[in-house]
Amino acid sequence: MIDRRYESGKSFVMYSKEELEAARRTDMVTFLESHEGFSFKSSGGWYIGIEHDSLKINPDRYTWHWYSRDLFGKGAIDWLCKVDGYDFKEAVSRLIGNTSIRASPEMRKAVISEQHYQKKTKKAEFKAPPPMQGKWRELFAYLNITRKLPADIINYCVSNKLIYLDVKKRAIFCGYDKFGSMKFAEAKITNTYNKYYPQNIEGSMKEYSFYIPAKPNAYGYDPTKLYVFEAPIDLLSHGALMQLSMKKQCTAVGMSEMYRSDCWLGINRVSLSGCSDIALKQRLSDDPRIKQIVFCLDNDERGRQATEKLMSDYSANYTVKVSIPPYGKDWNDTLKAVVSAHSKQTDKTKTEE
Repeated sequence: MIDRRYESGKSFVMYSKEELEAARRTDMVTFLESHEGFSFKSSGGWYIGIEHDSLKINPDRYTWHWYSRDLFGKGAIDWLCKVDGYDFKEAVSRLIGNTSIRASPEMRKAVISEQHYQKKTKKAEFKAPPPMQGKWRELFAYLNITRKLPADIINYCVSNKLIYLDVKKRAIFCGYDKFGSMKFAEAKITNTYNKYYPQNIEGSMKEYSFYIPAKPNAYGYDPTKLYVFEAPIDLLSHGALMQLSMKKQCTAVGMSEMYRSDCWLGINRVSLSGCSDIALKQRLSDDPRIKQIVFCLDNDERGRQATEKLMSDYSANYTVKVSIPPYGKDWNDTLKAVVSAHSKQTDKTKTEE
């Protein structure tokens, strides 16, 4: 790796052919185990993701396919560009430079030989992505129109600095420690034409992933309950479904005025940002009032396997329950299905009138 400067004085970096080749030939099994925390099982020479069973790595440990996301690539550079949303220069820099992403043994050896890799790397400092200035139209369009979340839930999250739009036009879901300091940020691209997996911002502490605590004075306030989800969108979708359920019940008995829009804030909710229980452990440690855990993970193989394990791990000390999304794979699928059905029913009623 050689630092150079243009005549203007602006610096740039040149990597050797050996370094670039080592980055390209990163062992994908090793890379994903260290970078994403994924684990794999071998089947017929292929490596199949345990957490994501549609993620498969060829016997060459280099070519990968993520069928459920319609993504394909060769090596870690493709992964960082196609899945995490980095450009080519950023991806190469993260693989070759001194970063928190650990490379494969082969790449490590090549970089060490050039003395550009330190054996002990510091954990990257967390820096929240800078917010977009002005109105956040893309954020509201994504959450309300695409994900079908109601405006009042979006406004609550924005006003409490739980969600914002960054300069790359990504929805940033924030997590805080018990002292109110931001320690975590998960980015989800708002452009639905790009199939990027949600990315945890570098330096984020997964212990403090997206979390909305029970709010005193909210309808049905019960701080002893904690509902657990895989992703922030599912967490918020569950809250929206709770609103719709209460509204329907109140209307059915002719007492619409009894509806409380804050009913979704009566319980604690946490997103695991995956299926690891790192965030769950932290929230339970921070709030000893919690006695009951309701696991609301995705209704797919990965989610069911994780739920079974979590139920076993926490049943000794807590009352544990499972809540499965009734429609589709996750709670946002369910919300979209319910909203669509309600819209069709409303249109039918108007037509009949």
